[in-house]
Amino acid sequence: MATPITSATATATATAVTTATRRVWDAPRARPAHAPTLGASVVAATAAMAMAMAPVSAAATARMYVGAGDSAFLEREYVDLKYAGVMDVVPGTMDGKRGVEVTYEDSRLDYATLMRAYWRHAEPTQTNGQFGDIGDAYAPVIYVSNASERAVAVDAQKNLETSGIFGDKPCAIPVVDGSPKTFEPDAESERNAFKTNPKAYEKANAKREQRFKKLWGYVQFCKDRVCG
Repeated sequence: MATPITSATATATATAVTTATRRVWDAPRARPAHAPTLGASVVAATAAMAMAMAPVSAAATARMYVGAGDSAFLEREYVDLKYAGVMDVVPGTMDGKRGVEVTYEDSRLDYATLMRAYWRHAEPTQTNGQFGDIGDAYAPVIYVSNASERAVAVDAQKNLETSGIFGDKPCAIPVVDGSPKTFEPDAESERNAFKTNPKAYEKANAKREQRFKKLWGYVQFCKDRVCG
C-alpha cells in the first residue's frame, strides 16, 4: 500500500531537490580539453567592431568670405580646390558686394593656402571694382575671423606691394574683421555660372588671363598640390 504524501513531505522533497540543483549549478566546471580560449584575435576583432559601431565625429570646418569682382571667377577657382579640402563654395552678395563663401576642412587646408589662390586671381591695386567689373558691388574685400587670418591677409598684401610687381601702385583691398553682416546666397540655378554659361565669360576671362599672365607668367608657387 502506497504511503500517502503529506504537504510536509512534499515541501521537504522540493527543498532537497532545490539544494541539490544549486550544488550542481554552483560547482566549479572543468574546461573541456577542446574548449576554445578567448585569444588576442577575438579581443582585437571585438575592439574593431566597437570602433566601427561608434559614431563618427564630423570634420572640423571653417568659412572664408572674399570678393574680387564677379563672383563666378572666384567660385570656379575654389571649386577646383575641392580635392584639397574645400567642401562647398557658395557665390552671393556680402554686405552689398559680390563674393563667395568658402567652407573647408581646416585640418586639411589652411587659410593661408586659400588666400594664395585669392591673390592669384585678384587685382589688389583696383578698389573700385575688378577688371571690367566696375562699381561698389564688384569692389574687392577680404573678411577675417581672427588676428591670425588678419595677419595673413595684411602681410601678403604688404609683400605684394613691396615686391614691385604692381609698380608703384598701392595694394589696398580692405581687410574687414568678422563675417559679413549679411550674406545672400545666389539661387541654385545661378551657381557654377562659369561652367554652365562659358560663352558669357569668354571676353572677361580672356582679359583677366591676359593680366595674370603679364603679372605672374607661367610661374606659380605650389604647396600641398595647391598653386597660387
